[in-house]
Amino acid sequence: MLNGRMGAGALLLFLLTSAAVAEGTGTGQPGAWAERVQILYREDNRSVVRAKVRVWDPHPAKNLDFVWEPDKGVPGGGVGPDGLVSGKGKLVWRVKGSASYDPRTIFSVYTGEMRDGRPEGKGRLEIRSGEILEGNWKAGMLEGEGVRIDAHGNRYEGPFVGGRPHGAGRLLLRNGEIYVGPFVDGMRHGKARVTLAGGTSYESTWERDREIGGLPDRLADAGVGGLLRAQSGGGQAGKVEISTVVDQRMTQQSDMQYQHLVRDEDVAIYPVDEEMNNAWNGTGLITTSDYIYNSIDWEGTPAFVEVDLATTDGSRVKLDKLELQVSTSDAYRKPMLSLGSHLGCVGFRPSFTIYNHGWGGVKNASLSLRFVGEGGEGEGTRTFTRPIADFDSGIDVTIKDVIAEAGVDTNKLETQRFSCPSVDRLNVCRSQVFNTVGFGEIADYVWGEDKLFTTAVGTFDYDWSDDYGNTFHASEPFQVDIALATIELPKELAECGDGFGGSPEALRYQDVKLRIGERDYVVDMPLRGNKTVREYTARLKMWAEMTSFHQFQTVAKFADGSERRSKPVSLFYFRPRPSAYQSKVELPACYLDPTGGGC
Repeated sequence: MLNGRMGAGALLLFLLTSAAVAEGTGTGQPGAWAERVQILYREDNRSVVRAKVRVWDPHPAKNLDFVWEPDKGVPGGGVGPDGLVSGKGKLVWRVKGSASYDPRTIFSVYTGEMRDGRPEGKGRLEIRSGEILEGNWKAGMLEGEGVRIDAHGNRYEGPFVGGRPHGAGRLLLRNGEIYVGPFVDGMRHGKARVTLAGGTSYESTWERDREIGGLPDRLADAGVGGLLRAQSGGGQAGKVEISTVVDQRMTQQSDMQYQHLVRDEDVAIYPVDEEMNNAWNGTGLITTSDYIYNSIDWEGTPAFVEVDLATTDGSRVKLDKLELQVSTSDAYRKPMLSLGSHLGCVGFRPSFTIYNHGWGGVKNASLSLRFVGEGGEGEGTRTFTRPIADFDSGIDVTIKDVIAEAGVDTNKLETQRFSCPSVDRLNVCRSQVFNTVGFGEIADYVWGEDKLFTTAVGTFDYDWSDDYGNTFHASEPFQVDIALATIELPKELAECGDGFGGSPEALRYQDVKLRIGERDYVVDMPLRGNKTVREYTARLKMWAEMTSFHQFQTVAKFADGSERRSKPVSLFYFRPRPSAYQSKVELPACYLDPTGGGC
């Protein structure tokens, strides 16, 4: 046996690689073809057909069922003459005979590109255990750059060969350690740099996942979680590793999902959804899409966090106390904005609403905008700038004067109605509208058939303040459609739906409310069962009343007086404020559907 240590998480990485092989994601691993008859919609001829669908089943012993859901526009629904699936879509495996609406019966979900019945191309696989594999796939396994997160939350980033880590990569362990260096056949092998949980960084040598050179005194590591020695060697705390990470399995069942990322200085816990992160940072496009604010039941959206303690040598230690020491719980006051187009009632609606879902007000705001074609296409007109009054939950923005400045005859748009005797003559009627109304600079950027629009794009600049009196400036792009005119035709009805999600049941979890505006407070985690343990897990539902930022550490105290702290954790908790703003734009008598004929 080699002298040295198998670093924390090395066995987990080995098990992860083995698990991927056992599930058949590797070449030549056990598996079988599975097939079923599905009803598919074919867009090429707008027909519904019953078709045989075949995919590779890497885990036939589990006796699972599958459903193939092709992306919109995939030719033939992604099913070839032989039934093999190719193209973009979603492949869902679930317990056979279970209800399709029950997420608890899902075993795995692959979203991405398929070829000849197997994942190939870019894709993401989520397994019920909490494992996630994402990147480039070939013949059903990761090949090239990718990411693998195991069920325990350890994360590998780097190249894959034959479904295994191979090449220069990074392993971010749930206990806060970071390995940067070479991998061979799924194992750390060669010269690398290791950063311990407390921040100590050193050059190291590994051979087949065992560290054989360069290991410093781990008890000298500043963080080792703030280890306090009760005796020589660090006492019982010196034998323990402690991790504070997202509970992978529980968060997969929740509509509000969090992820964790081990960084040099801390473990960051933040939303999975890219639009939520963009809203937090002010890096996204402000549009009329507001699903991240209104599609989730925000009354029940905790971050599911798992705290694990384990001895490194398999011995037992006696726990005295386990607690969260919270250093910061600050409200995040940055505004989070969405737009509302004004549609219906009358044809010309030169206005829109800005909704604020953040927990702070907007000050010193202004808009810079130009008009472009549908979807933001085209070079556009010159840029116009307008100030906006300070607001809290929302404000209406009227740009009639801007449209007039662009040379549009706004008087005719306001006072005239446009009609057409039939759909067949719509092109002629549309030309008549252009002849009647002078559209000035925006003429090349008017789009639509019976409903005519232009698209306003630009930048929204504003200031906001935190609870400590600090003022910040934000500059965010926006895009909104402006209704110019409606050519009246026979009306069509549309159905609209709504929905929201929530959080899965988690009865074994301790409810932890983080106290906004407080600093340096402690949350006790009651110990259950025998306090003399080799390993111990505490599960938490962490939440706050608003979008907020929290910093804390898990602290384990032992009977011999020694103490161990986890790597610091930064929680970016996302809970938007419902915007109660109602548009105050006054309109003349309606002659069109007040809803604009849509949702």
